Amino acid sequence: MRISGITVADNKRLETALTAVYGIGRKLSQKILDELSILHGKKASELTPDQENFLRKRVESEKIEG
Repeated sequence: MRISGITVADNKRLETALTAVYGIGRKLSQKILDELSILHGKKASELTPDQENFLRKRVESEKIEG
């Protein structure tokens, strides 16, 4: 799965995998997953296409410095 031009690892837990995106730390990734009602332990490969799209839009809407 790609978010903001970064390939997010399919085999890692989402709360960890999202930290590959510049400006997203563990706390922010947990907050985003909570907002979207996605379990923290879920892996990117386990997401439905709708969940992927919601997650992608939410992360890309986050104001990132740099």
